[in-house]
Amino acid sequence: MRNYIIKRILLIIPVIIIVALIAFFITNLMPGDPVRVILGDFATEQQVIRLEQELGLDQPLIIRFFNWLSSIVRGDFGNSIYLDAPVSEILFNRIKPTFMIAIFSQLFGLIMGLTLGIIAAVNHKKILDQFSIGFSLLGISIPSFWLSLILIYLFAVRLQWLPVSGYSSFSEVGLGALRYLILPSITLAFMQAGLIARMTRSAMLDTLKKDYIRTARSKGLSAKAIVLKHAFRNSLLPIITVIGHNFAVLLGGTWIIETIFVIPGTGFLAINAIMRRDIPVIQACIIFVAFIYIILNLLVDLSYGLINPKIKYN
Repeated sequence: MRNYIIKRILLIIPVIIIVALIAFFITNLMPGDPVRVILGDFATEQQVIRLEQELGLDQPLIIRFFNWLSSIVRGDFGNSIYLDAPVSEILFNRIKPTFMIAIFSQLFGLIMGLTLGIIAAVNHKKILDQFSIGFSLLGISIPSFWLSLILIYLFAVRLQWLPVSGYSSFSEVGLGALRYLILPSITLAFMQAGLIARMTRSAMLDTLKKDYIRTARSKGLSAKAIVLKHAFRNSLLPIITVIGHNFAVLLGGTWIIETIFVIPGTGFLAINAIMRRDIPVIQACIIFVAFIYIILNLLVDLSYGLINPKIKYN
């Protein structure tokens, strides 16, 4: 396994370089001038030229790319054009809200998805199975922005149980921070639960048809032991894959939900950076998302060996 891990870590380097290449040229070739955004429409030509020189935007694109690449290798993503602060510091401060939402969303999604998936598989072709299929289709089909608006209207506007938007950390208000996490987490968990329920049901239906399940039934094992100890455990590989992918999406920044609920996470940061043409921040957000996907995919692959000892890494 050690050699496999080393190979996968070494493969991260060319992948990140390719992502950096794409991120740099896409952001620099986008329409619009960040200097004009900063100075406004009434800036003089001399002011524009002076700021371009200060930001290094007057240099050829290829030179700017290699200068930028050498900087990010050292962990320096430059300074935000709009916020005038180190991008790495800004991104680090925005990770915590996104991480908290991702944790709670994944937790709610796992509880709902695994429960519905197991119940559906055990009650195949019965009413509980049909209910699970309907719920999963609903979760996958409903747009998250529409569901978030419905939840805001019901629980924040009408019932006034929860805040409409905003975010507070646990260090500031203690357990009161949960009030700001419930609505965005449930919104995201609804889709996660739908995907997890479908995959759990499908994987367990295949496993329940195996010969060793029939053998376990013939030996008189309880239904609970058969379902949880044998069927569910041996169905975990595809389920773990879906869970890992979902968590990567959440950690990468749930841009729309963070914008709707005004949560200062990485997604909200990226949306504002795009609107302001804050190129260094956009580039850092793209690389951050790519890095999250790479690391979580590696962890998911390594978890296969823990779940199924028969899997060997070369």
